[in-house]
Amino acid sequence: MKRFSLLLLLLGVMVTSACTKEYNTTEVIPNFTVVHTVAVADWTYTQADGTYNAIINMPEIDNTSFENDGVIVAAMFDGVNYEALPQVYDGYSYTFFYQPGYVSLSVQGANGGQGARPTGPVTFKIVLVPSAQ
Repeated sequence: MKRFSLLLLLLGVMVTSACTKEYNTTEVIPNFTVVHTVAVADWTYTQADGTYNAIINMPEIDNTSFENDGVIVAAMFDGVNYEALPQVYDGYSYTFFYQPGYVSLSVQGANGGQGARPTGPVTFKIVLVPSAQ
């Protein structure tokens, strides 16, 4: 009986003892998103390489973010879905590059030929992804 009481007491201590769960939390670095629609009139033709170009001012891309962070650009051609650039759509290649202060968009023929001005406004989503360096 003494053993049974001791066993019951040990079992009770084990069941009711407080367990602490340790959580490892990491800092979440949020991204920054800009949605901008480029009108038909905003595309300019560059005769030297046969491309149409548009500039989106992005003061959020400063020298530090230019050197350390990532930039993702997607275009909405159909009014429903975003497609990540570079992308070939309707026979034309859409690409981008960026510098501090702006994102430059280009359209040229998918085979390297002359581009064509988009026939309607195109919405672009630009996502700045900070790097935890």
